[in-house]
Amino acid sequence: LAPVAVAPEHQRRGAGQAVVRAVLEAARLAGERLVLVLGHPEYYPRFGFVPASRYGIRPSFDVPDEAMMALRLDGGEVPAGTITYPPAFGV
Repeated sequence: LAPVAVAPEHQRRGAGQAVVRAVLEAARLAGERLVLVLGHPEYYPRFGFVPASRYGIRPSFDVPDEAMMALRLDGGEVPAGTITYPPAFGV
């Protein structure tokens, strides 16, 4: 899940939340078990995200622990490990 951005004149009307909720539901319907996001630690917890480190998941680069978050979409096990981004991200 990538960070969400809404034009300032449209913020605080629920557009961003609607997008995140729709994407999470689509992920559930697709059978995804886990969603990760590198994002604002005061925004994403409202959807149930917690620091990914709670599941033993860490990025391969330095970020504040509270900014790399995970959301379990089912009750299954969460694989621990290091997140590796494709080279295009430059990290």
